[in-house]
Amino acid sequence: MNRTATILTEHVSHSFTTGKIVQPVIKNINLTIFNGEMTLIIGPSGSGKSTLLAILSGLLRPESGEVQVNDTQLTALSRHELERFRLMNCGFVFQGFNLFAAMNALNNVVLPLVYGSKIPKKEAIRRASEALDTVGLSHRKTMHPSELSGGEKQRVAIARALVKDPPLLFADEPTSALDKHNGQTVIDLLHHIAHEKDSTVVAVSHDNRLIDHADRVITIEDGCITDDIRSFPERSC
Repeated sequence: MNRTATILTEHVSHSFTTGKIVQPVIKNINLTIFNGEMTLIIGPSGSGKSTLLAILSGLLRPESGEVQVNDTQLTALSRHELERFRLMNCGFVFQGFNLFAAMNALNNVVLPLVYGSKIPKKEAIRRASEALDTVGLSHRKTMHPSELSGGEKQRVAIARALVKDPPLLFADEPTSALDKHNGQTVIDLLHHIAHEKDSTVVAVSHDNRLIDHADRVITIEDGCITDDIRSFPERSC
């Protein structure tokens, strides 16, 4: 199957400033990411990998350079337009789960469908229920986050990211707080999403367990890409 280039960066750089100190974090990165693949970005703490993920997903505007996602130039969008783009195109999975404690699993997954959209509540519930079924939590839908294990919370977070059927899925340290069994479950889900849904999945992690399951592993050190390895020959786009 041919892959399509979905994310393209050109000469992207970014720095953080504290007082008079300017710390370059991302340095002149050129990168192309494809759909239907699980792309893993690895590197030591402070290497810039989470900053790069934020730039690729439109959560952070780079100081210089361009980021294009499909036909949209993210760096040309206003703040409101960026928010709209993320709402319509992106799913996010974070290390801290970011679930609402007062809501059960089903309502946590329903939330992205009813926020800023006109999807009928009945349809939103049906889709949320199916998303929880997909991640193996059909028996936990009425449970609140305090009643769920760490692995179950992360799967609720993945279901919430999937419920909009987004073409782009971004995961920041999705397995670092999980044991071996739950971490493997999450890895398998991310891999399945990329291959079966033909989505663009980009994950950042310190967890070496993900490396063997990624289609592509990008290493970043000191804000620069130092290695880029595929598990198969690159497809044409």
